[in-house]
Amino acid sequence: MSIEAWLAGRQGHNTLGSQAERVVHVFVRAPQFATYSSAREVAERAGVNVSTVVRTAQQLGFEGWTDLRQELRALYLGSVASGDLGPTLATDAAAQMLRRDAANVTSLATEENLRAIRATAQAIRAARRTVIVSSGSGAGPAHILGHLGAIMGCDIQLALGSATAAAVQVARLQEGDCLLTFNVWRLTRALRGLTRMGHERGATGCVLTDLPSSPLTEDADHVIVTPIEGVGGTVSLTAMVAATQAIIGELTDTETGRASGQVQQAWNNLDLMDYEALASGLSTAPAADGSRAERLPDTGSARDSPRRHAGALRQRWGRQWKQAQPAA
Repeated sequence: MSIEAWLAGRQGHNTLGSQAERVVHVFVRAPQFATYSSAREVAERAGVNVSTVVRTAQQLGFEGWTDLRQELRALYLGSVASGDLGPTLATDAAAQMLRRDAANVTSLATEENLRAIRATAQAIRAARRTVIVSSGSGAGPAHILGHLGAIMGCDIQLALGSATAAAVQVARLQEGDCLLTFNVWRLTRALRGLTRMGHERGATGCVLTDLPSSPLTEDADHVIVTPIEGVGGTVSLTAMVAATQAIIGELTDTETGRASGQVQQAWNNLDLMDYEALASGLSTAPAADGSRAERLPDTGSARDSPRRHAGALRQRWGRQWKQAQPAA
């Protein structure tokens, strides 16, 4: 039996108020989350207070949240064993996941989030130094922003290791610097403490979280709320990655373009890219009819062709990067 069907059959379900319905919505849309979370965490996800979660449990016939959570856990584990995960998982799980991600990204584009994204990009641009802290799966989007932002010329440092090492980097922040915190699902004491430390040192605090009422917001100047719901109780980081890409988009300007060009030139000077492999792939790429056809002009023997093509590609891309840079 799905959690949704079980709830529909519970005495008192039809008399729940609007706030309690928000709690029930969390049970249905994020069953795995509900089976291990505290009343406070469920309240944060639902956007209500803790007492509402407890009252909802009592209206459904339980003494409190702990008893209801035990029942939800049993139902969820039973549904996993039987393959019945309710309305969030259809036969084609991949298609359901893609549709869910599309919905998550669409819901991300609120006026509040867009303002926070622009403000976050401006804080990074104005900062002498930016430090990014995170833990668990939140480190994925954090790495993307740190890598691409550094290529664009921003002084961005990742503090994703131990809490003691992260504290060293956050302790170096000054007034006008920027601290970005990525948090997914449960909030660790270390992440909350690091965010507070950055705030106390005068850094502009920017938080990306899935909880509108996350305790991190107390020490944040800008908050971007990203949905993370997947299918079958899984977590999806697609919307958080999209928010990260939106920040990168806001950072893009003449100066970041010049910095990116300099990095590309440095890579070329160090001969880091395997142009010969790329040229070889291009030279034998499949034609429209499926046959293998030479895609670049023949410049010599079969043995020398990839090397010659690599040189041509290196020169061509070097010219394109140089032309793309604005005049000094």
